[in-house]
Amino acid sequence: MRREQQKEVRRRAILHSAETLVRETHSVDFSMIDLGKRAGLSTATTYNLIGSKATVLYTLLNQSLSRLFEQSRLAYRGNDPIEHILMAADVAARFFTADPNFYKPMMMFLLGVPDPVHRPQFMQMAFNYWADAVEELATALKTSEPVEAADIALNCHILFAGALDLWVQNELDNAQFQAQVHHSVAIQLVFLANKRVQNRLLKSIRETRAQLPPLARRSEAAAQ
Repeated sequence: MRREQQKEVRRRAILHSAETLVRETHSVDFSMIDLGKRAGLSTATTYNLIGSKATVLYTLLNQSLSRLFEQSRLAYRGNDPIEHILMAADVAARFFTADPNFYKPMMMFLLGVPDPVHRPQFMQMAFNYWADAVEELATALKTSEPVEAADIALNCHILFAGALDLWVQNELDNAQFQAQVHHSVAIQLVFLANKRVQNRLLKSIRETRAQLPPLARRSEAAAQ
């Protein structure tokens, strides 16, 4: 086996070991020494092959975003750009809630740790997910300035990140997180939809609102 191939095998072993540790412990409190031991490598070799712990965790999350991107593209079979965006929101919410013991500790760590090297790449990938979902809407919005497709994508990105934080902090359970994402994105899109889709969005806004905890209860949870 060539030298570069050997390095790649070891990098994969490190990433697999990190993912296993997160799933086993439901946390990211392991050290690079722990990670190296689990991967069968020295601490120095682990650092040399992949870098810091933050690099490892961001790499795992970037891989997850790539899988999410693929799932969203495979799921969409319609021809309405508004419904495409809402479907992308639902797919993303289900993606995270399908594996809470992995994503909650990962996001808890990464949301609280400034990282000027890896965070921009991760956030760009997250924005690109929404930009892809909004792409079909771009043509329709060309004559609807000042609203632009990029505005919609960025707003979806921000809305999802806000709901994700509430979920990570256990202020929303899995079902409530899914409802909150759908609810927030639907409210943003309802004014851009045609009458048929608008009626469906208004119905889903009412339904998802009923699934969300009252604001007073949310405020109490946030204060605890």
